[in-house]
Amino acid sequence: MKIFEALRAALEGCVEPDGLFISAPRHASVCVLVAEGGTTPRICFIRRARWDGDPWSEHIAFPGGSRDGDETPQETVRREVLEEVGVALSEDSELMQLPQLRIRLAGRERLLLLDPFVCHVPGPLPELRCGPEVASAFWTPVSELWNAQNLDHLVLGDQGDLLVYPAIRLPQGTVFGITLRVLTLLSDQLGIPMHYLEEIPLLRRERKGEQRVDT
Repeated sequence: MKIFEALRAALEGCVEPDGLFISAPRHASVCVLVAEGGTTPRICFIRRARWDGDPWSEHIAFPGGSRDGDETPQETVRREVLEEVGVALSEDSELMQLPQLRIRLAGRERLLLLDPFVCHVPGPLPELRCGPEVASAFWTPVSELWNAQNLDHLVLGDQGDLLVYPAIRLPQGTVFGITLRVLTLLSDQLGIPMHYLEEIPLLRRERKGEQRVDT
């Protein structure tokens, strides 16, 4: 038996299923837009507008959004890219699909199925025109995303706990969470891993009533 078959057989018996969800999964699509930018390709990011109740309010992200009706993932991403940054992806545009991500929402009781795509935009660097859900949009050289000097971490509070996320610092903001997961999928496809810190500073936390032991 091949090693991957052996691992799969072992994990199928011990990995717990997702369990019950309050509602049917949500579906969304995002796109990594890649355009020529002088000597190095550039990738499009957006900063989401501020919306009360939106868990991704003001986050740095890729253009994209939720499925509308019976849209296919490709139809969703074409519509969302046009609405959010004003870039039209024709039916002839080559959309390379990355592996689907399963993301839990709202206290881990809702499931989001995210279809990420990569699309090369030919010609000059397109002008970005922000829709109402986008505060700003910008092109970033790919070299900045793989630059180890831009690696950092982000500490966020969550109901009394401190959560530490790996992150990439850009002049326009911090890339982390789902967006960084999509970038990791892209790096896997390229065969050029992103440089992560082996141990994120401040990751270890003392629990109340317990003494931290460093090993």
